[in-house]
Amino acid sequence: MIVVERAERKAVLLRQAVDLVERLRANAVERDELLCKRDARCRELKAAGASIKELQEALGMSRSRVQQILRESSG
Repeated sequence: MIVVERAERKAVLLRQAVDLVERLRANAVERDELLCKRDARCRELKAAGASIKELQEALGMSRSRVQQILRESSG
């Protein structure tokens, strides 16, 4: 590979790396927002009378995680 080709390849790879990092950051923000919304729905469902078991099944998480979410709302 000649020097110019290596420089061009490097530039392409750097741009791709930057794009990936930007996408990861955007997805992290969206993920955090979705987790907050999920936790809020969990608390709302509990307040509406849902049992821990119902929440476990609906949200696909362990009993301890459901209880942790519910505790976080009061802490």
